[in-house]
Amino acid sequence: MRPSSLLARPDRPSAGPDTTAPTGAPVLRGRLLALAAITCAALNLRLVVTSLSPLLTTIGADFGFTTTVVGVFGALPLVAFALFGLATPAVMRRLGAEATAVLSMLLAALGQLARAFAPDTGTLLLLTAVALTGAALGNVVVPPLIKQYFPDRLAALSTVQMVAIHLGALFPPLVAVPLAEVAGWRVALGAWSLLALAAAGLWAAQWRRRGGAAAPRAAGPAGGEPPLARPVWRVGMAWRMAVLFGMVTWNVFTLFTWLPTLLADAGHSGAFSGAMVSLMVGSSLMFGLVAPTITVRAANTFPIVAVGIAGYVVGYLGIALAPQALAPLWSVFLGLGTGLFVVMMTMINARSTTARGSASLSGFVQGAGSGIALGGPLLFGLLGELTGGWTASYVLVAGGSLAVATVVAYVERTPWSIEAAAAGRRPE
Repeated sequence: MRPSSLLARPDRPSAGPDTTAPTGAPVLRGRLLALAAITCAALNLRLVVTSLSPLLTTIGADFGFTTTVVGVFGALPLVAFALFGLATPAVMRRLGAEATAVLSMLLAALGQLARAFAPDTGTLLLLTAVALTGAALGNVVVPPLIKQYFPDRLAALSTVQMVAIHLGALFPPLVAVPLAEVAGWRVALGAWSLLALAAAGLWAAQWRRRGGAAAPRAAGPAGGEPPLARPVWRVGMAWRMAVLFGMVTWNVFTLFTWLPTLLADAGHSGAFSGAMVSLMVGSSLMFGLVAPTITVRAANTFPIVAVGIAGYVVGYLGIALAPQALAPLWSVFLGLGTGLFVVMMTMINARSTTARGSASLSGFVQGAGSGIALGGPLLFGLLGELTGGWTASYVLVAGGSLAVATVVAYVERTPWSIEAAAAGRRPE
């Protein structure tokens, strides 16, 4: 992907503030900085989670927590994403989009650095929650910022965002256990805070370029745009998107939390189990390279969602029935499923016509969807502990959620915009 293709002047009016200028240099400078800031922020959105999950067995041995506590750590991201996903649009209206991005990355950096010094389980949970608050704000603010700065390149920038998110999720589990064996789990956990600090610096520079605290608060994605005709929570199609997002996220975080444990129970080493999480993320990355373009252009989004659901089904069956010899193959199939997260993030932007609509839809779908997904990691671990095996977890938690996702994806297969839906003008 050539930078010039991303930075071309918009060929239709921007839905957000005008970020272009008559001369070439300011256009390149402003858009390049925004591109770097979006990319660096996206790198941080999942590593808060994936830098911890491969180390939970090691940390649990030090702190003495049980399988149920591992499930709590797995559910904690979804609590943060639900609460702050719903609250982030209000924060953006108050502070502006760029300042919200700065705040999100500072919280992510502070939480990640501080939790490396946690003396006990409770403190580790609290400081992880701080880091996840930053990631939750970032989850919601990045799609409207893409809509604001790159309204002419939604598919391309959705791909950039997706690649960055996946790289941020891929590398921590790959290196966490080896680094912990050399330097200790605290170093392996805290080192990632530097990347969040870098993202905060980039967004601070972009914020200052826009005028900093002196800029009008309405200069963010909502500036100058009318509100939706109805609140987003009163739009039925927004709820269906939230349910679909919830089912996708339910399985993503169940796997981030439990795949290392499932493979360890099958006799694999901690390093191998972490590598399989990275392989899953890498497979998701490959799927996600083509998913945004297909999603934006598709008149029917069900086929691409069905591919991801099929990947989940094959991967879960493989891990359950033959986890020893073919674990890499099953991880690749599971990656097709986790790649549906990219499809959902692209749909948020593709199914809105304004940055304000994107912010409203992004906050609601991610907030409500994360609340729905909260049960995934908790129920998977709880059923495993109660039954002494993983069969019930596979059938009820994984299988049930995928059945719901299939039905909702079929019903909500036709593209629409939140603005039209809120006004009662849903396309046939």
